[in-house]
Amino acid sequence: MRKMLLTMAVIAVAALGATASASAAPTTSCENSGTVKLSPGLNNEAKVQNITVKGTLSNCAGEENELTGGKYVAHLKTTEAVTCEALTSGAATEGTIVIKWGKGNGNSNGTFSQSLVEGASSGSGLVEKGPFEGGTISTAVTESFEGGAGCGVPIEVEGHKPKAAKKVKKGTVAGTLSIS
Repeated sequence: MRKMLLTMAVIAVAALGATASASAAPTTSCENSGTVKLSPGLNNEAKVQNITVKGTLSNCAGEENELTGGKYVAHLKTTEAVTCEALTSGAATEGTIVIKWGKGNGNSNGTFSQSLVEGASSGSGLVEKGPFEGGTISTAVTESFEGGAGCGVPIEVEGHKPKAAKKVKKGTVAGTLSIS
């Protein structure tokens, strides 16, 4: 009886150890830089924005990781109609991401969201298929938009009627992307 109880205790401890190590997933972190395209573009008329972010991941490092970089594309949409104000107050988005890790390494496909805002932003998602399946995606980036500071402001032309403000349609993103 004593031997059986001791064996059961060893099995229970081993099971707990396996559970703990399985839940502590390794983290891979990469430098992230890319371009952002907004459609139809931001101005003073509230519209849902379709957002495409295309980027490059480089200098990836992490435990048990042989992948050093790749390219990605995220297709996002604002969760509601937004104006230029989104650049200062932020706007929620939701969509998908595909990370191509390079020839022979496969693609990570998943869900993704990142705030639309000029300046510091963060994003999150879940890898649903491919390398890092089940992993959580997180980003810490800075977003910058061409014409962001003048978004919605009519263009003054001396001696003429002001021209309509140009829509903000392009930007860049830079920071980090991590998967754990």
